[in-house]
Amino acid sequence: MLLFALVLATVQTDTSALGPPPRLSLQTVVARTLAYSPAIASAQGTVRDASAARRVALGTYLPSLSLTSSAGWTDPSSPASLSSTSPRNTYGAGLATSLDLFTGGRRGALRSAADADARAADAGFVFERYATILVAKQGYFAVVRARQLVGVAEEFVAAAELGLTYATDRAATGTATRSDVLRARLAVAASRRQWLAAEDTLAMAGAELGRLVGADGPVDVEPLASLDPTPLALSDSALRVLAPVVAPVVVAADAQAVASAALVRSSRSQYLPTIAAGAGYNWANAATTSVSGAGGTTRAGWVFAITTSFPLFNGFVREASVTHAEAVADVARVTSADTRRFIRAEAQRLLGNLHVAEQDIGLTSESVRLAREDLRVIQSRYRAGIATILDVLTSQTSLVQSELDFVSAQFTYQVTRASLEALVGRDL
Repeated sequence: MLLFALVLATVQTDTSALGPPPRLSLQTVVARTLAYSPAIASAQGTVRDASAARRVALGTYLPSLSLTSSAGWTDPSSPASLSSTSPRNTYGAGLATSLDLFTGGRRGALRSAADADARAADAGFVFERYATILVAKQGYFAVVRARQLVGVAEEFVAAAELGLTYATDRAATGTATRSDVLRARLAVAASRRQWLAAEDTLAMAGAELGRLVGADGPVDVEPLASLDPTPLALSDSALRVLAPVVAPVVVAADAQAVASAALVRSSRSQYLPTIAAGAGYNWANAATTSVSGAGGTTRAGWVFAITTSFPLFNGFVREASVTHAEAVADVARVTSADTRRFIRAEAQRLLGNLHVAEQDIGLTSESVRLAREDLRVIQSRYRAGIATILDVLTSQTSLVQSELDFVSAQFTYQVTRASLEALVGRDL
């Protein structure tokens, strides 16, 4: 008894020295976890990259524009410069533009692939968001569960100490044996050990939640008004139909399949010629030999050209590119179909688990009520000398187990519901 009081006083002293941890609501926990999640930051970066790739794909339909300039200086002391009629200082500039007129469908295929990649990135962001919300809710309810376990342990300690009091009083009057007192003390020791384990679980859950929400230490939570089950926004049949269609992983897999098919078309465009048109204007202070000394000239005026490129043979590089793109497309197509089947099965599993948890909450709640009443009756009977200490200990164990089952059923329901929301990518 004294040892337990010293341990409790030490824990309370350490807690008071550090100050009480901040208490956060479920909405705050979710918001802060989203703000500090590396996965969310990575998903946002992927969305930005996909948006930039879409702009690049669109830019292939627009002409390119470039500005060139050149300048040269001749050493007047050089013998070559004395015999040359060229100006000692030369400079010029040019403005050029080019536009692909025909690419064999490559630009359209790349744009389709970029659009599909953007849809996949958006779906990936939704998936990561709800996956992070699931992690946040798991952390929140882990703290709630740990605090409930502490409450169960404290109730167990109180019941065991009351049983020890009854056993001691009866032993003093000669109506109980020393074995009764020893068993009662053993029950008290076991209850205190359970309390210490529950406190340790609460401390670890608070520290883990603190990491998720970006805190420098453990945090506490504000409990919900009620943990009772509530109806889903959609029926089971609607969820079974909706999940394989709108689930973020399904949308992303379908988009990847579309992008892979578009890349196959892009690879096959290598078998067709590329036609481009170019135009430009050059300006120079004089028609001179180019600064590079390559024998060309820089002359002022407009330039217009149409070019055609058609590789006849490039060492089977085109064939290898097409084969690789087709293999990737086949894998993406099969993955998309398998993902849809997986989501359908997972939705069925989570719905089943959710309904089992709902019924389990009702059953365990009734078990707690019955076990608490049974313990009260047995304690009264033992105090009156009718029941044995073994009856009391059995009733205490039954009550503790019933309360643990009730807490576990509540936690399972909340986490399963959050998992179902993460699966379909929407609140339910």
